[in-house]
Amino acid sequence: MSKIRLLASGLNVEPIRTAIEANPHLWDLYTMRTASPDSPHHGLSDIWARFAPPGVNGNADHDAVWYPEADCLPLRDLVYPLMSIVRGDRLGGVLITRIPPGGQCKPHVDPGWHAGYYEKFAVQIAADPGQTFCFEGEQLVTAPGDLFWFDNSHLHWVTNPTPHERITLIVCIKTDKG
Repeated sequence: MSKIRLLASGLNVEPIRTAIEANPHLWDLYTMRTASPDSPHHGLSDIWARFAPPGVNGNADHDAVWYPEADCLPLRDLVYPLMSIVRGDRLGGVLITRIPPGGQCKPHVDPGWHAGYYEKFAVQIAADPGQTFCFEGEQLVTAPGDLFWFDNSHLHWVTNPTPHERITLIVCIKTDKG
């Protein structure tokens, strides 16, 4: 069974990309995933738009909240229609990741309640040919505006051997599939 699937292409991501460029201060306000040299996400940058409320353990059952940083980006215009398309009934975390030129997200399996409870959908905001989302035995190269699903319970990684950054919007949704 496939661990990654392209679901759609051609989504209009230009408003989000433009807003990200206009708000560079949003990167790396929360570095829980990226700070440790032992993290597979070390060397990457994040914008956390939605996750556990401050002071709540994100690895325990919780209702995610929008962070104030999300107000600077038109994410809801894409996230809520996406929930409808995939028949989602609960919205979890919303995260934007950036892999620098020549960088990579190292091989890993995502742990914790949040990672196991929600399905992962991603919208490519910025990408170049050669940037690859990988699983053992399969990979996906995406373009800006591509929507894809991936199963983070399997070993996965992302490579960026190009001279351009890769920016991905990750949306965690509980669907009616269970």
